[in-house]
Amino acid sequence: MVKIIHRACEQGLMISTFGTVSVRWNENDFLITPHDVSRWNIAADDIIQVKNGMTEHHKNPSYQVALHKRIYEENPHINSIITTQPSNLMAHGITGTKFDVRTIPESWIFLQDIPSIPFGSLFDNIEGLATMFNKNRVVLIENDCVVVTGDQLLNTFDYLEVAEFSANSLVMAASVGSLCPMGDAEIEELRVAFSAIIR
Repeated sequence: MVKIIHRACEQGLMISTFGTVSVRWNENDFLITPHDVSRWNIAADDIIQVKNGMTEHHKNPSYQVALHKRIYEENPHINSIITTQPSNLMAHGITGTKFDVRTIPESWIFLQDIPSIPFGSLFDNIEGLATMFNKNRVVLIENDCVVVTGDQLLNTFDYLEVAEFSANSLVMAASVGSLCPMGDAEIEELRVAFSAIIR
């Protein structure tokens, strides 16, 4: 976890004390990052164990612990979660610009279509947000953050990288012209060809 967090900082995917990472380790028990600790300086001793819904004594977990707990309970196929604010994804999140991943095949294969939901959903609608991950790997919360899920922490990080790279491509392309996304026919071809890895 610590290596992935430091890598996220190096790549500009996490800043300061914001960015929550968790990993399921047994049924609905999981490890999670602490609140108010610089992600650049985080160490293994800072990681917090959540067992039977309770955190370790004298340790203060991320304020998103309730959301991560509910996502694990609702989605047995998910074993890791990253919540963060990378600049290009948040450019879409704060402008209301649709984040369309139908740019190149790899982006859509990894991410599928990414929903954007209203600010406040992180706390006001934990139940609804948790159930969204039955069908989505990534959800963008307007004016707030992006939530990325996966089976293992490394592939969750990969999804985050692909999402931010795709968002960066859209931001850079805006000065050249409008997006020409892949059409429904092309998407269906991808869905059939890569059905084994598309949930």
